[in-house]
This record gives sequence, structure tokens and C-alpha cells, in this order.
Amino acid sequence: MASILRTGKLLRYFAGFTRNVVVNSVRENETSSLVNNAPCMCGGFQHGFATNAAAKAELSLDKQIRRLDQDVRRIGRISRRDLEEVLDEIRTHRTATSSQSLLVIRCCGNLVPEELPEVRTALVQEIWKTLNALNVPMDISHYNALLRVYLENEHGFAPTDFLAEIEAKGIEPNRVTYQRLIARYCQQGDIEGATRILEFMRAKSLPVNENVFNSLILGHSQANDLESAKGILSVMKQAGLEPSADTYTTLLCAFARHGDLAALKETLAECEQKEIILLDKDLLDVVYTLTINGNGEHVDEVLAKLRLSPGFNQDAVNVILRLVNKGYEDVGMKLLRVMPRTSRVNGEPVDVGAFFIRQMVKANRPVEKILNICRTLQGEGLNPKALTIATEAGLTNGVVNNALPLLHEMKNAGLPIRQHYFWPLICSAESNQVLDIVRRMQQEFAVFPNSETVRDYVIPNLKEKNWERIVTALRDAGVPNSTAVTSAVYSALVTHQIADAAKIMEQNKAYYVPYLFRQPLILALSHTNDYASFIRCVRQIHEGLQVRQGKEEEAEQGAEGGAAVPTERSTPDVVGTIVQEASTYFRRDRVVTLEKILKGLVKQGLSISSAKATQLSEQLGSELTPRISELLGKLSSGELEPVPLPNSGKRSLDSLSIDELERFIVTVEAKGDNANNIKRQLLNACFRSQNLEKTLQVIEKLDTEKFQIPIGIHAQLIDLYTHHRRSAEALEAYGKLKAKDAAFKLDNLKAVRLADLLLQEEREAEAYKVLEDNKKDSPISESEGSFNYVSTVWRILNSLAEVGQAEKLRKLFDAMVAANYIVPTNVLLGPLIKVHLVKDDIPRAIEAFEEICKKHKSTPWKNELACRLIQKEDAANLQRLTDLSTGIHGEVNSLYDLVFSFVECGRVRQARKILETPGLRTRPQRISSACDRYKNEGLLQPLEGLIEATKDLGHIDRNKIYYTLLLSYDKANEAEKALGLWTKMQEEAVTPNDAFLLKLADILKKNNLEVPFVVPETQKEAAKAKKNKVKDLAKTEQVKIPEQAPKEKLPPKKEPQAKAEAAPKTISALSGFRKAILANDPDTAIEYKNKFISGDKVNALDTSRLIELLVRADRLAEASKYVDELLAGNQHPQPKIFKFYLNKIAAAGDLETLERIGKQLNEEQKRLVSFDNRYCHANIVAGKAEQFLQRLTAEIESVKTPEEAAKQAGKFPRGGAVGILDKHPELVPQYQILAEKYAAHNQLGPMNVLWMHLISSNQEAASKQIWDKYLSSAPRLMFQRVLQTAREQQDEKLAGVVISQLRDSKISEGAIGNAYSCLIDIQTTKGHHDKALDVLANAIKDVSLENINRTALLRLKQAVEEKSQKFPYTIPEKRAKANDDSSSSSSSSSSDDDVSPSIPETVPQKPDSKA
Repeated sequence: MASILRTGKLLRYFAGFTRNVVVNSVRENETSSLVNNAPCMCGGFQHGFATNAAAKAELSLDKQIRRLDQDVRRIGRISRRDLEEVLDEIRTHRTATSSQSLLVIRCCGNLVPEELPEVRTALVQEIWKTLNALNVPMDISHYNALLRVYLENEHGFAPTDFLAEIEAKGIEPNRVTYQRLIARYCQQGDIEGATRILEFMRAKSLPVNENVFNSLILGHSQANDLESAKGILSVMKQAGLEPSADTYTTLLCAFARHGDLAALKETLAECEQKEIILLDKDLLDVVYTLTINGNGEHVDEVLAKLRLSPGFNQDAVNVILRLVNKGYEDVGMKLLRVMPRTSRVNGEPVDVGAFFIRQMVKANRPVEKILNICRTLQGEGLNPKALTIATEAGLTNGVVNNALPLLHEMKNAGLPIRQHYFWPLICSAESNQVLDIVRRMQQEFAVFPNSETVRDYVIPNLKEKNWERIVTALRDAGVPNSTAVTSAVYSALVTHQIADAAKIMEQNKAYYVPYLFRQPLILALSHTNDYASFIRCVRQIHEGLQVRQGKEEEAEQGAEGGAAVPTERSTPDVVGTIVQEASTYFRRDRVVTLEKILKGLVKQGLSISSAKATQLSEQLGSELTPRISELLGKLSSGELEPVPLPNSGKRSLDSLSIDELERFIVTVEAKGDNANNIKRQLLNACFRSQNLEKTLQVIEKLDTEKFQIPIGIHAQLIDLYTHHRRSAEALEAYGKLKAKDAAFKLDNLKAVRLADLLLQEEREAEAYKVLEDNKKDSPISESEGSFNYVSTVWRILNSLAEVGQAEKLRKLFDAMVAANYIVPTNVLLGPLIKVHLVKDDIPRAIEAFEEICKKHKSTPWKNELACRLIQKEDAANLQRLTDLSTGIHGEVNSLYDLVFSFVECGRVRQARKILETPGLRTRPQRISSACDRYKNEGLLQPLEGLIEATKDLGHIDRNKIYYTLLLSYDKANEAEKALGLWTKMQEEAVTPNDAFLLKLADILKKNNLEVPFVVPETQKEAAKAKKNKVKDLAKTEQVKIPEQAPKEKLPPKKEPQAKAEAAPKTISALSGFRKAILANDPDTAIEYKNKFISGDKVNALDTSRLIELLVRADRLAEASKYVDELLAGNQHPQPKIFKFYLNKIAAAGDLETLERIGKQLNEEQKRLVSFDNRYCHANIVAGKAEQFLQRLTAEIESVKTPEEAAKQAGKFPRGGAVGILDKHPELVPQYQILAEKYAAHNQLGPMNVLWMHLISSNQEAASKQIWDKYLSSAPRLMFQRVLQTAREQQDEKLAGVVISQLRDSKISEGAIGNAYSCLIDIQTTKGHHDKALDVLANAIKDVSLENINRTALLRLKQAVEEKSQKFPYTIPEKRAKANDDSSSSSSSSSSDDDVSPSIPETVPQKPDSKA
């Protein structure tokens, strides 16, 4: 062939082609965008599709392909995972356009350098197979793209066979096809084969371009004919083509392949002489070729010619990845050292080489080689975390033989070895190797597996079904018994084996962490309906808590030298919390379920707190039945004693039966000991048993024995008569009691029960007399606050409401309020509305509702009332109802309540109108809660209505609604409707997530229907269980702080008294004052305070508490009196309470009071309570915002020195100024003048506030002008309020604008990280996980990963993993926030953020109250 070239014989193949030559080099093709030609290739997207659904699917796929293109532009490579995601998308939608499929095929070559060529080839073949199976239309361009991928991957194929396959399908090859077939022949060094193709092209008059000549250079090189390779340059010139940089690069690679360094240097010099510029990418190709052909020692000469132009690092990374795959790490290290390092904001160089280490691990390079590279990187300061990165990669790949040596190296280096390092190994190991890993954890690394490791990873991977063998095997592997047992119980519960769980718990006493076991226990009950096992489990959780607390008390006493010091210990209401969560979960059959659970708990003798019982009754609302109310009353009465467990040891005195106590008394008295205490217990046991005859016998016997029966026993006897409905005897006993002690009063519960019995017997006069005789001075007594008491009152009121006796009900209610028997609550006020609705008397119901709203600030039965009004189309009263609700719950909450009422009544159009209200803030939690409620109650129509009402409303995430409706269809066995839901989602451009598709596939298979989409692949069961657990814990932790108005601190719960005192002890005025404060009774406290004698002094804390109580009761004038009293004595209310009080004064617009208080405070005291902000707020409320700005302007104009300006700036009410700008946009020009006057003194706080207002109002141009002029160089900025707005409105554009402006400022990395975290959160919430990952990738270019909000990262990781994808970053360990970050990024000081809080200062703020 060389002789042919030298004689010019080959010229005849090219001479006639000159006019046909197409000059488009490979360089142009490679550097162009993957979708540069989108208009011509994808232009048909908008028209010509058979269905709109197909168009929607393609849009989603097109978006993913566009993301691939962005990665290629940015870093010159894509990952295999990205391609597999696109392939999954194609399979899921079972559709792809010709253009889309072409782009996907193109991506499987050198654009995936992390993978070995054979892996990339397998991937493209899988894609090709899928496209063929889906009958995606493909033309010659697809075959050409496949050819290019085969060439880049050096995949062996026969060109003739390939050509035959194309022709068999009736597709005509074009010139590109022939060019690439030539390239294949040349790859093999088969010049004759290439010549045959050339002759064929000549016969068809097909043009030739530079690619053919470059291929021939490669072919001669592969045929070991370098002379002919070089001769191609002359042939090109004779054919009218000038050799380009690509041609010279191909020739240089030919010399490099053969180690001809002299020719290589000569050609490099020729390029310089002819001014042919070789890019860094070209030189890197030469370096790669030199290295893989055994000439790596000569690369330094080529490296010296690198220009390190922009983009070099990404090209270098791609080459290093390929070198590692070939096993040439040493040359890779040389390249890594050449790569320029960027610096962080603080000037420190960024760590490099992480990709290098991960690729070595991924390519299964020898461990010693990996460790050598890690040591080199650490020793040269390139990456101090190299070893950690290598270990993480090894663990992620799950290869025990590689990962454990790396872990050993970490241990030897003194780095901590943590639990979760072993999780991937456990998941990837065979079941018979799992326990061996557990042993090695302990023996080799001194890491002892905790409960999370055992329950979430070890047990699911053991594949053992027998729980006793599991526990034994875990113990044998060194796992502590308690950990083994609790983990086995947890695993049994999450697999719904509740009976087995109960058996394990009863056989093994342990502490079962309540918050961890609650949800699995409830889910297991829902799947099995095994209430007996559920109660057994609850009992064991309760017992475990009791044992643990007993041990803690013993430990405390031991620490104090054995002294039994009485201490207050709050016992968590574990049982009550479980019941409450069960009530929330079982919404559909809640009443039946709760009755079964509550009966079981009563039978076990377990108790719940009054607070939990009250919350349950409020939660049930109109579903509350007399039976449930009665059971809750028993459980919260404090009278139940747990039934002794088998082998529970010594029994307490109060657990003995009546017969046992009587025998015990005989035994004690026979010994001559005093048995009075046991006799008291006997009386208590009689009353607990409610056995009237036996009780009377015992009392009579004790009377004959001259036993002094306490007067309280007679009160209990009256109650027992009442219980047995023997009113005559009850009144007789009541008369005797009054005869003995005329001043004695029955407690509220007993008096109300007796009055109720008399009312039922139509003896009204006697009933009201009993109530009047026993009325209290205040609504607080020993039984007030007890749910048992409140439940009794509700049942009495409800019984009257159900029979429609409005007048009797009102009379009784008013009498009980007047006599201080009750404090009106939503539950107790409900019957006042219900009594009218049962008679369908809407006008009277509305009147009652309005009266209650104005008088008690409550909205009982609001939803039921709204639904009635909607059904009757009573718009006037519905508006009236909404206005009343708005005054109590706020406009947004009231509008959402109205939306749900409309939806429940089938009025979707009206619901949608409300949701379209401009400025209506999104409340995702409200929608989510409503969805869960409808699902649990089995209501399909409201969910279907919600989908229609939220259609095309971009600010609402509809995925939750669709998924909940899918679950509801499943419950209702509506498989066809479930499938229709999937189609509807496509029509509305809502992309179903993996969870939706998996569930839908399950429903269709269960009903023997065809699944019309590719079911997403699921991960191993262990990983899935882990994700569910994380999600469940997140949900559990999200409901820690309720959104209702805060509740006062309840006084310590008093145990029910066995007897009443004969006469109450006299207490001092000071003691009475403090008791009244603890009882939340301001009137009594004031009475005692007025009785103080000269020696009595109240500390500021007690007075502060009194002030708080008065403020809560809206008695501001009285509260102000005591504030003045404290200030006059040089004391101050507690700061939180003082702020709470000042908030209320400000909200009332009471400028006079604020000015009076301000005169008594110094500057520091004002700062501590944010006085200036509150004064500003009061001016806004009073309608004097403009005058206030004028006053501030006058103050700043009067300053003379920088010190005075700084002092004025310190007093400036930034939070209040935000309020002025929000509520009075007409004052923005006046405010801007004020801000400019501050800026003239270099005080930028006011200008910062204006910038926040403008940017939040989408006035980007105006905000940018202020930014450029005043704030771009400021070291400290307030912007969190803007981020909060962006979060609330899900406004990614707003967050992006903030980021773009902050990036060029001087504020800290932590502050910029906050802004990026906000944008990540927004994209995650919207379900745009890919966009969120892109934001994160951009963020870590500006800030370190440690400065991204950890919670945002965790949310994103969970969302990504839910789609069966891998989260590509390691989330940093939790750490305390740095001071500089918080100062830079806070929207303001604390004084600026608490102007008008939605909840009082005495209650902890919700975690998300600030962004």
C-alpha cells in the first residue's frame, strides 16, 4: 500500500472528489452541543402526535436529555446513572421520538469515561434493544450513531455484516456510514478493507472529508506503516484539503503508539511552524496514547506543551478516568498535579483527586495501589480526606475484600470507624456472611452494632424466619440481649407479625423506645386487626418505660448517697400518645377501632393523661361518642391500676381485692398491729369496685368497730349512689353530709353527676340547687382539667343536644359556667351548635356560632356548619361564617377550611376560585392532612374534587393528591379508575414518581390487568425498609409542636384523693398567690396579692407570670398596672413575657402606654425586648406609619458624628420597617429617602431592608440598582426574610436572584450556602430532584458542602433515593453553626424578627418559623 501512495496511484480515488469534498471535521462534531440541532431534529415535537399524553411523556424525556447536554457542555462527560435514568424513562412511558433516541445512542461512547468500553457497549446495546422493542422509528442516522459508539468503545464488529443488516432493513447507507466503516477497518489495520469501501464510495460519487484521511492515518499506523501514515498528508493536499489540527493529532497519536519520539517531536515542531494550534485536549490524547502503549515515561515532554486553557481540568479528568481503567495511575497522578487548583473564599485551595480515588476503587485496582495513591494525595496536600473517600467508595460498591482493608487503614490512621460504614457491606453480603461481618465489626474495629444496624440491616439480610433463632444467633454474634430483642421486635412489627412481636416482648423484658415502636405497631395493627396482640405490645412498652425510670431513680438515689430526696419526675404519656396516633391513622373506622383499643387498655388497667384525653376528644370532634367519652374518662381518671403480669413479683397494697384486704386486716389485727391504713385501702377498693352492697356492709362494719370514717368517704358514697341511679339515697346521704359539715362542698365531678341524674328524672329544681350549693369561687378545682370530668360534662350536654332541647341545654350550660363548673372549650361548646343542626335550624345555629366566636374565641362544629350552608346555597351566612373564622384563625387558614368544605360538598368550581385567589399563600401541610383524612375515611369524592380544584395551579404539588387517591382506589377495589388516574396524570403533565408506578402496577397485577408501563426496579428489601423507616421517623418528628394556640403550663397532676380533708389548712397570702398562679387563676392571685402584709414580697418571676395570665385574658390595662409596678421598683418582667406583653400592646396600637414604658427603659433594656420594633408596629396599627418615618428622618438628620449615626442605626426598627413597606407600599419613596440618609453615614441597615422589600416584590431592576450602589461590598447582609418568602411561595426565580447577587458579595460562605439551601429545598419540594441536584452541583463550586443546610441535603437525598437513584454526595456530620455564618446570613437580629409573632413569646417557636 505504501508503494501505491508513493507513486500517487491512490490519487485517482480522490482527484475527482475535490468538488464533492465536505469539510466538516470531527472536531466540529465533537465540540458541538448534543442538541445544537434540536430545531431541525426535534422540531416536530409540537405537532403530529396521536395523543396529547404522548407529547407530555416526550417533554419529560426531552428535559432529561437536555440535562445530559448541559452536563456535556459543563464537564465534558456524563454518568452511566444518567443514561440509565433516561432508559428507565423511555421504558416507563413506552415511547421516544426518533430524535430523542438518536441523542441517547450518541451518549454511550467517550462521553462516559468512568465506565470500561465493554460496559458502555453493553449499555448502548441495551438501549438499542429497548428502542427496537418499542418500535421507535429509526433511520440511517441511528445506525451511524451506533457505529460511532462502537468505534469509540473499540468494539469488535464486522463492517460487512453491519452493512448487510442495514440493507436488509431497507435503509440506504450514506457517506457517514461508509466513513465509519472505513474507520473500523482502519482500527483493525485493514487497509485493503478500507480501500474497498473507498472504491465503493467513488463508484457512488459520494464526497470524502477529513475524517476518511484521519482514519487512513490510523489504519497505516495499526498496520505498522508509519511512512504511509505520514504520506497521507500529501495525499490530502493533492485532494485539495489542508491538514487540520485533528489530522496532526491523529498522526501524533500514531507516532506515540509506536514510541517514535523523534517523529513526534518533529511533528510538534512542524505544527508550531505552520501555526497549527493543538488544543490541550489534543495533547492529552497524545499523552493517553503514549501511556497505554507502554511509553508513559515520555509524557513529560508533551505535558510541558499544555496551555492549561479554560476547560483543561475537565478534559484532564476524562483522560485520567480512562487511564485508571487501563491501570496507569502513575501517569494519572502526573496529570492531576498539572491541573490548576481553585481556591475557596477563604483562600485555601480546594481538595482535588476524589474522582481519581473513586475510579480506582470502581475499577477494582489492587488495594495497595489505592492506598499508595491515597498516601501520595495526603502527603502532597492535594486531598487530606483521600483515605476516607477511598473507603467510602469501597463500602458503596459493597466488596468486602476491598472495603475491609481500607477500613483497617482508616483505623490505623486514627480515623473514627462508624456504624453506618458497614451497612452497604451487610446489604451486599450473602445471608450466611452477615453475622461474620457483625463479629468482625466488633473484634477488628471495636464497633458494636446498635439497634439501627441490627434492625434495619442485619435482621432483614439474615433471611431467617424463626424469631427465637434470630435472637439466639444475634446473641451468639456478640449483640447485647436488649439490642437483639428490641431489634427483633421492631423487625417483626414492620413485617406485620404483631403476635410474634408480642410474644418476644413478653418473654424478654426490655426498654422499647416508644417513639420508635409507635408507628410500626399501629401499621401492624392495621394489617392484622389483631387487637389483643396490639394491647399486649402497648403493655410491654409501658412496662419497659416503668422499669427504666425505676432504674434511673435508683441510680439517682445511689449518687446522692442513698438519700430519698423527693423530686418531680414527669412520666411520658406513652399509652396516650400511641392511642392518639392510632386515632389519627384509623380515620376511616376510627370510632370502632378506638373503642376496641380503649376497652383493651381499660381491661389492662393502663392510664392516659387528662391532656391526651382532651386532645383526643378535640380530634374526634363530631365523631365523639358517649361510649368513647366514657372510656377516655376511665383511662384518664387516675383510678385504674395495671393488672398484675404473670410472674410480676410482690403486689402492692392497692392492687389487692376486697376479700384479700379483709383477710389481710384480720391477719394484721391478730398480730396486734394497727390496721387503719389497710382499712382505708379497703374503703378505696370498695368504691373502685362500684359494688354498692359490699361498700355499705364495710362502712357499717367499720362504724361498729369505732373506725373514724373520713368525711370524704360520705362524698364518695353519694357518687356511688349516683352511679347506681339511686337518687333518693344519694340525696339522703347528701343531706347527712351537709348536716355534719354545712361548709363542705362536693367536688365538681360528683356534683355534676348528681345534678345530671336529677335532671334525667325531671327534678330540675333539686338539680340546680345541688349545682348552686356546690359552686366554686373559681373554675379551678381538684377535678378541673381532668378529662374524666370534662367528658362527663360533654356527655350531659350532648345528650340534650341530640334530642334538640335547646333551651334546657342553654340553661344548664350557662348555670355551669356561672357556677364555675366549666371553662368553655371547643368540645364543650359543640353541643350548643349541634342542638340546632339536629333540628336543621340553620339561622339559630349561625346566631349561636357568632355568639360563641365573639364571647369565647372558638369555632365549634365549623366544618359541619359550613357544609350545611353550602348544601343550602346560603352564600350570605357562609360569608358570615368565614368572616367570624377569619377573626380567630386568620384569613389563610379559614380560606383553606372553606376550600375543603366546598370539595366535600362537591362544589369544585368554588373551591378552585378560592385557590386561585391572588396572594393566597400555599399551605402544603393543610392539603396533605386533608388528603390523609379523606383516605383514612374512605372518601373518594373529595379527593377527586381536590384534583380538579388544583388543576394547572403550579404552586400546588399535586403528586400527593394523586398518590393518595390511588391508595384510596386500591382500598375501594377500583382498579380501572386507578389506571385511568395514570392516564389523567399524563394529560395534565404530572409525572408519576416511582412510588406511584409501583403501587399502580401492584393494583393492576392484583386484579389481573395488564400493566401498560415498565415497572421501575426496586432496590433490595433491606434498603427499602431503611427508607421507609427514615420517612416514618421524619413524619413522626414533624408533628412535635402543634399549630394551635399555645397551652399554659399545666400544674402537676394530682392523684385522686382517697378522702377529703376534714378542714382545709389556712395558707398565707403569699402562698395562696403562688398557688393561684400555678393554677392559672389571675383573679384569685390578685385577691391574695391585695391581702399582702408588710413582710410579703413577690419576686419578679411570679409577677411576670401574673402579667402573662392577664395578657392571655386580654386584660391589658391590669397587666400594664403590674408592669409599671415592676419598673417602678427597678425590676423587669421576664424577657419572654415582657415581649409577649409588648406585642399585645403594639397590636392594639396603644402608643401612649408604649411611650410611658419606653421612658423607664435604658437603651440596652430596649434592645433586649425589641422595643423599637414594637413601637414601630404600634404606629402601623394606629395608622401613623408616615409620621413615624418623618420622626426617624428628623432623628438621622440631627446626627453630627459617626458615633451618633451608629447609635441611631442600632435603634432602627428593621423588622418594623419591613412591616411598613409591606402594608404601605405608597410610602416606599419616603422610606428610600430615609434609607439614603442613613447610607450617607455608612449605615446600610435601612437600605438592606428596602432591598429585601424590592426583591421580594419582584422589582428586580430596582433591587439590583440598590445592590450595586450600596450593598455589593457590605460585609453583613440581611436576606433570610427574602428566602422565607421564596420558600413559602415556592419561588425558585426569587431564590435564584438572591444567589446571583450574593455570589459577588463579601459575605461569608455560610450565608451563600443558606441561599443555595433555599433553592435546593424549593426544587426538592416541587419534585424537581434533578434540578435540585444541578443546583447543588453549582453550589459546591461557590461554597463547601459543609455550608449547605444539612436538612436540605437530607431531604434531597431521601427524594433521590426514593426514585431508586444514588445520591452522589456524602452529607457532612452535624455540627454547630459558625458565628460568622449566622451573623452574615441572618435576616436581622432577634430584635427584628419578633415584631408580631403568631404565637406568644412564652411558647417555643416552631422549628420552621424562620427559613
